[in-house]
Amino acid sequence: MRIGIVTDSACDLPRAYREQHGIRILPITLRFGSDYYRDVRDPEDTKAFYKRFIAEPDVDAETQPLTVDEVADIFLDELVLEYERVLVITVSSSRSPIFENTTKASFKILKGYRERRAKAGLEGPFALRVMDSQTLFTGEAVLVQEAVRLLEEEQVPFDQLRPMIEKLTRHVYAYLVPNSLHHVYHNGRKKGDKSVSWLKFKLGTMLDVKPVIQMYRGDTGPVASAKGFDAALKDVFGRARAEIDRGLRTRTVAMSFAGDPEVIRSRPDFKAFEAHADAAGVQTTLAVMSTTAGINVGPGAFSLAYISGESD
Repeated sequence: MRIGIVTDSACDLPRAYREQHGIRILPITLRFGSDYYRDVRDPEDTKAFYKRFIAEPDVDAETQPLTVDEVADIFLDELVLEYERVLVITVSSSRSPIFENTTKASFKILKGYRERRAKAGLEGPFALRVMDSQTLFTGEAVLVQEAVRLLEEEQVPFDQLRPMIEKLTRHVYAYLVPNSLHHVYHNGRKKGDKSVSWLKFKLGTMLDVKPVIQMYRGDTGPVASAKGFDAALKDVFGRARAEIDRGLRTRTVAMSFAGDPEVIRSRPDFKAFEAHADAAGVQTTLAVMSTTAGINVGPGAFSLAYISGESD
């Protein structure tokens, strides 16, 4: 039985990992000024986007998720022909209509998928399940990584996979450190996000105070602040290191950077954290942050996520 894992382009996983495990991406359309892009998670295109975003910080930009019909077309034209079972893990429904559109598309194809499979000479039923990650960016990544591990290493039956991953969503901690409050404040206003208030935006900009923003169970808000980007990074690495020492529920930590990952990889704090995780048997990944995320948080932002070992 062929089982596929699908996520959206907001999920921050390295390209090599996605290709190795056959992770499929539902793209997101981006409007940057008068130009439109389809975010398919090409790392070189994404880094070029961030270079342009740095040069044009005040350009009007927004994300536009696929419509129900567009998602249904992807399901019918590709997924029903390649797999017998598919699990789709989407960005939090509290931040995007992707989950809603994908769920509606999953019902829309019920009448058409049998004909498509029959024409291709494929027998047997097709099943598709959609779940809300209740998190963002690297938070999606750690859930996808665990779904892959459960399928490949433990050979968990498909019918058990979604409830197992859904249970984990309640324990995902995703953190974001913006390098510029301009994008978090102005673009966040458009989506009703009040993680950074007007006063914090003004004071933070003047004093170079960076918030540490946490995404947990669908809610977003600041949990700390620090003088400068480096100090905020130390805070996030400290939180993750403490959770590793307490014992994570899964053995992965996902990270991403809105720009060239080597900027973060070369920092002593990153190297020390990576070594600490490796010594504890925890795998770390570092990806180029999606342009979908970057439009909302700006160039130079950093994200990290793990699945806590806290009790239910």
